[in-house]
Amino acid sequence: MLPDQKTKALAALKRLDGLSMKVRQMIEGDEYCAEILRNVLAMKGHLDHVQARILESHMKTCAPKRLLAEKDKDAFVEELLKVFGLSTR
Repeated sequence: MLPDQKTKALAALKRLDGLSMKVRQMIEGDEYCAEILRNVLAMKGHLDHVQARILESHMKTCAPKRLLAEKDKDAFVEELLKVFGLSTR
């Protein structure tokens, strides 16, 4: 991974760890559902951020090599489609 993307992804994962612990405690403590949901949505946002950082790094590092290699190009595109659930095959 690109160093800056790795740093950002790891920071988001650390925040996610804290939120996960908080949500678990909130559920165990029977806290107000709307507050629990707010924190779960924050977790989702951090996961989306991590996904975006990994994808950006992948597209800047691995993709150019794979797309330039004629034998790898189709497999690479299929791999991305499968990862994102976009392939209908």
